[in-house]
Amino acid sequence: MTEPTTPPPPAAADAALANADALDDLATQVGIEVPALLRALVAAGATFYGPDWAGQWRTLCLTQPPAFISCEDFEWMDAQERADAAQEWLYAAAQGGRRFLPFAQNGAGDAYCLTLGVNALPHTVAPVALVPHDDDEAMVLHASFDDFATAMLLQSMADLSHQMDEFSQEEAVTQTRLDVARTSALMPADSAERLQAMAGQAPQQQSVQDGPRARPRDVWALISQKQLAQELERLSTAQLRFSVVPRWELRSAPAQEVNAPAAVQSPAAPTWQSLAADPATRRQAIRAYQAEFGGDLPTAKAAVDALNPLSR
Repeated sequence: MTEPTTPPPPAAADAALANADALDDLATQVGIEVPALLRALVAAGATFYGPDWAGQWRTLCLTQPPAFISCEDFEWMDAQERADAAQEWLYAAAQGGRRFLPFAQNGAGDAYCLTLGVNALPHTVAPVALVPHDDDEAMVLHASFDDFATAMLLQSMADLSHQMDEFSQEEAVTQTRLDVARTSALMPADSAERLQAMAGQAPQQQSVQDGPRARPRDVWALISQKQLAQELERLSTAQLRFSVVPRWELRSAPAQEVNAPAAVQSPAAPTWQSLAADPATRRQAIRAYQAEFGGDLPTAKAAVDALNPLSR
């Protein structure tokens, strides 16, 4: 169900390529490789709202939406915002050696970032974390940007309600399908086909419960909560928390110190080795290994089990 798209005008295409080049430059500074999907989205102009956004956002959402526009509380950073976050807050010298490559934010100013621990090996696939601007603990959401992007689109399809303050049900469905089509077109074929098939399902009402004690609410959705859970189970999720220094506690870092040795130590967190020593915390050890080194789930399990065979 891939929707036809209109090629961007030359000026927009040039701006998108400049944005992609700026992302590459920042990634080189912080020592994190840009995932192919993220760079493709930036280079295609899918993360650029454009100078006409304020006056034409509604039309654009229903014709040529930016990636993840159907997702709740998500906003792409431009090149300057990424650089500012990396220099003023999310730089290794202030974060115990942990590296960050910010790419988006929520309405509160918390940053979506690629991140790697101080001991990560070269060419490691960086997981995605949500880093609060005013708290001392962040969370790894997914083991890769591809998994993060898939989860974002799945969650959007499972609940259209946040779009209905501004759009009708039919418009919300259209916007979500366009978003899935544009974003998934840059993914591997099997992932794209799977997401597009789900987006093509007829909208239906679903009962959603936001927490164990929350009151259920009825929402319009393209996939059921059961289907959402099944699809998320296929992804490499890692709800691992790690310590950070809040933005307001830091001064701006000089540009040359973005990748400097750690000068401010964040509170110590358990290492994957210490967690692996106790069979009861094997799962946490596996997640901690993935957050530190990246890689897939079998590799993390093998490392933990090699350290402590009794944890199997």
